[in-house]
Amino acid sequence: MKRACRKINGQNRPRVRLRCGTLLILCCVVAVVGSSAWQIWKLHSQVDGQLAHLNQEKITLLEQEKNLQAEIVQLNTPSFIEKLAREQLGLVKRGEILISPKN
Repeated sequence: MKRACRKINGQNRPRVRLRCGTLLILCCVVAVVGSSAWQIWKLHSQVDGQLAHLNQEKITLLEQEKNLQAEIVQLNTPSFIEKLAREQLGLVKRGEILISPKN
């Protein structure tokens, strides 16, 4: 089989011909790579969105934890326990008289 040669700058070089099948395969490869890149980009965008949402949720939960820890500290103080016992249970100290308004 003979190859067509072309003189470029005085040198004989083999002439490259792209055949129809080669172009078809090249187009298929480009389409597959492009499709894969598009899917990867979409997945990356979804993951970024979920990550942002989860980071925001984490911040909210950390704030709730901080508030609950402060409430636990407050609930464990003797003065607060006494206040709750007086208000919710109607308990009194020795020598005190309970006066409650009539409903």
